[in-house]
Amino acid sequence: MTASTLLFSTKMADVHLINHKFAQPLQQYLVANKQRLAPFEPARDADYFTLDSIKNRIDAMLDDYQQQRGISMLITLLDSCQVIGSVNFTGFMYGVFQAGYLGFSIDKDFEGQGIMRAVLTDALQYVHAQYGLHRIMANHLPDNNQSARLLKRLGFEKEGYAKSYLKINGQWRDHVLNSIVFEDSI
Repeated sequence: MTASTLLFSTKMADVHLINHKFAQPLQQYLVANKQRLAPFEPARDADYFTLDSIKNRIDAMLDDYQQQRGISMLITLLDSCQVIGSVNFTGFMYGVFQAGYLGFSIDKDFEGQGIMRAVLTDALQYVHAQYGLHRIMANHLPDNNQSARLLKRLGFEKEGYAKSYLKINGQWRDHVLNSIVFEDSI
C-alpha cells in the first residue's frame, strides 16, 4: 500500500484518501453495487460508471480536498486495493457554522459486519481533528432503517424531516435530517 494515501486503519479495514490509483477498484465497486445502491442515490446514467467519468470525479474530489471543502475516503480490505465502501464528507462550511455533510456506502457482501460503524467512528474523529468542524449532518430516506440505526449508534440525533429534499433515483424524496455535534459526543 502507498502510505501517503492511508488515513487510518480499523481492525477490519484500511481507509484511504481517494486518489487515481483506486479508479479501477472504485469502478468495480460501483458496478458491483449499482442495483443495490440505486434506491438511495441520484439516478445514474451509463457514463457515470465509466473509468473516464470516475477519474473526472476523483479530480473534483481531490480539488475539494485541497480547497478544504470536503474529503472523500475509500474503504478497502486490510492491505488491499479492493474497495468495499466509501465515506464522503462534503460541503464544508466555516466561520460561525463550522459544519459539513456525511455520506457513506458499503459493499453488499460486507454489510452487517461492523466495518462501517468502526470506519465512521474513526472518520468522524479524523474530520473533527483535521478540520475543526463542530457539526456533521447526515440525512437518509425515511425507510432506510439500516442508516438510521447506524447513525443513532454513532451519536447522531434526529433533527427534523424535510419534504422533497433530494432527487433520488429520479424522484423527489423526503429525508430524515440528523446531525452530530462534536462537543456533545467526541
